[in-house]
Amino acid sequence: MIERQWGDICYLQFNHYLQFSDITHGIFTRLGGHSQAPYWALNTSTSLKVGDSVANVIRNRQLTLQALERTAYPCATLWQVHGADIVTFNNEDEWRTDWAHYSYYEQSWMPQSLHKADAIITQQRGIALALSFADCVPIVLYDPVVQAIGLAHGGWRGTARGIVAATVEAMCLQFGCHPHNIYAGIGPSIGACCYEVSDSVQDLFLGRSSFDDMPTREQYRGLVRDSAVFSTVHLPAKVSLRLNLWETNRNQLLGAGLMAEHIEVAEICTSCNIDRFFSHRGEHGKTGRFPVIVALDK
Repeated sequence: MIERQWGDICYLQFNHYLQFSDITHGIFTRLGGHSQAPYWALNTSTSLKVGDSVANVIRNRQLTLQALERTAYPCATLWQVHGADIVTFNNEDEWRTDWAHYSYYEQSWMPQSLHKADAIITQQRGIALALSFADCVPIVLYDPVVQAIGLAHGGWRGTARGIVAATVEAMCLQFGCHPHNIYAGIGPSIGACCYEVSDSVQDLFLGRSSFDDMPTREQYRGLVRDSAVFSTVHLPAKVSLRLNLWETNRNQLLGAGLMAEHIEVAEICTSCNIDRFFSHRGEHGKTGRFPVIVALDK
């Protein structure tokens, strides 16, 4: 990955997207911004789990678009629910695109503009897509042939439901993409070095149990099972089960038809790097969220 600096703001970009002039993207660190501890400094979320002020969050969101030189772009986001649903952004539907403006919090939300999902795809130019993270896996997708982008949120629940495979399938169905043309970037997230999980999580991946709600769709169950990468670490008091979300999502992308050389993995653990990234696990649940932004340029 390439590291960029804009004032105090620091963000990362995938190497293999730099060859394309039609896409702008940034994976932001926590550096720069206005938020105070424990959300310092570039926090872009005011969810129920994040108690930062609206003023700080809006100013931080504006800084991210300024750093990418895309302040004129409207910006859309999702209500992330750790599932495997994908929505398509287009101008014909009801969308709120004021992610970086005070109106995002000041105006009432209508049911038709409140999109609950964990991936967003589009062919619209001049619109920024933004999702927020703190250990879950950001996945940026781009098809340079049909000019389509996608942004997915892959926590363990979404990964166990096949979120990246579902996103690739949606891009193919909606835009006529071919998987071998799609590029993918797997961003900073918690690594297997730090991600201890329970046996019940492994059971969900391996098909020995199922979710009570939003069960993994039948067409993804085999892929989810075969893609899962677990390991064990022998600690003095116990054997610790670890989940490798990077390799599991990479395997799902390969299973969905992407070429290995089109997949770039950051291999940066957010929990190991809380001086640079927000980490829900590493900071015991009291932390902010960093944004990942992607846009097709006009």
